[in-house]
Amino acid sequence: MAQQSNSTNSSSLDQLFETYGFCEAQIRSFHIIKAAKNLPSMEMKRCIADLEDEEILWAVAVATHGMPTNPTESELKAFDKAIEQRVRRLEEAERTYGWFSLKWTPAVMRRLIINWFCGMLVIDPELRTKEGSPIQFVHEFYGEESEYPEHQGQSEEWKKESIDLYVLMARSTCLAYPAATTKGIVSFSDMQDFDWDKYDMESKSRNSDISSLVPNKLARMITFHPDKKMRGFYNDMGKRMRKKFGFVMYEDYQSAKVEEGDLLPEELPTFVGGTRRVDILECLKYLFRREPEALALCVDTHASMVASGELPKPKHME
Repeated sequence: MAQQSNSTNSSSLDQLFETYGFCEAQIRSFHIIKAAKNLPSMEMKRCIADLEDEEILWAVAVATHGMPTNPTESELKAFDKAIEQRVRRLEEAERTYGWFSLKWTPAVMRRLIINWFCGMLVIDPELRTKEGSPIQFVHEFYGEESEYPEHQGQSEEWKKESIDLYVLMARSTCLAYPAATTKGIVSFSDMQDFDWDKYDMESKSRNSDISSLVPNKLARMITFHPDKKMRGFYNDMGKRMRKKFGFVMYEDYQSAKVEEGDLLPEELPTFVGGTRRVDILECLKYLFRREPEALALCVDTHASMVASGELPKPKHME
């Protein structure tokens, strides 16, 4: 289950706490769940024993999102319960999606590279929110260069590969960006090229369980350039649900930039309307910097796609 030895020494563990910016209450919660003394299930205790300390940290970080600096005793108990539930879900995440054991394959890596070079879900390590959250920049695009199939071509194999890509990218993001679990991810999406005719509407229902099982936290969703149908969905959600999911919608890039100015960095990528030219390959290398095998596969796959002329170059990425 773990990718390295799970016997982290004291100094290494202290370094992890520092890297993730854990407060005393979170450190306390980590040690409680790590000891597994209060868990009734032997199966669950074995599961925790197999986990890396950092993998437990992810669960603690996501479950304690929003924890006050000095939580009360009742708040601590509530967070402890939430952490236990999160750790329990890791076992299901492995059983259902291979959260720990799934490997990057040439086919899935190729899809990731195509997505990123089309501006889909790109994370630039140089661009973070003013609170430190990583940002997923998205130019929704389903043109020919994206190789996104028509509905009749969306086979079961393609759908399974889409799920694998979601899971693998979530795990790599956890490894590369500690703030992805401690602060949550912010998405910034340009919807002007969204294609309702092509979009796989079932993907949201297929993927709905994944985000509840893996230690993945989307803190805010910022969208702009909506069409009439998107506005309808947004209004139907209601203010309470939009606030719960941190979902906001603006008419254009400038409105989003101004209204979210207290959150967003000064520079934003050109493919979502900004001025910063992003080196996609370097961003991918950063994503995989702690995964040598995945990094090598990424570099080799990219080189092969360049040599064969398969690397996408849509106009908005110029």
